[in-house]
Amino acid sequence: MIGGFIALALFVALAVRYVVVAVRLWGHPERAPDAAQSFSVRGAPGWALTRGVVVVAASFVLMAVMVIALVVGLAVTRTQKPAEPWSGISAVSIGGMLLCWLLILLIGIFNRPRFLVLPYLRDKRRL
Repeated sequence: MIGGFIALALFVALAVRYVVVAVRLWGHPERAPDAAQSFSVRGAPGWALTRGVVVVAASFVLMAVMVIALVVGLAVTRTQKPAEPWSGISAVSIGGMLLCWLLILLIGIFNRPRFLVLPYLRDKRRL
């Protein structure tokens, strides 16, 4: 049970962090190079994740919702099997995360859908 609460705190902290990053990047274009460097993989800037930071934040929020539903479901039923509504909420969150990962892939490759890409990075086409 303690592990569940630690996971809950970790996922909520990550969700809050990425929502703050998304809000800051949406309004301040000068922060984009720093964010791309923080998303870097093997030294290459992570412009795909920077362009789709809104979807990345949504993915982490859905992960937090999934963990909250599992922890609450376990705490409410006091068994190892979560209650039915909580497992349903978790399943919907997992589906939403998969959709977010697909959107991140589409943003990285095709820079589409445009409304989810940061306005000042909509013309940037490189991964």
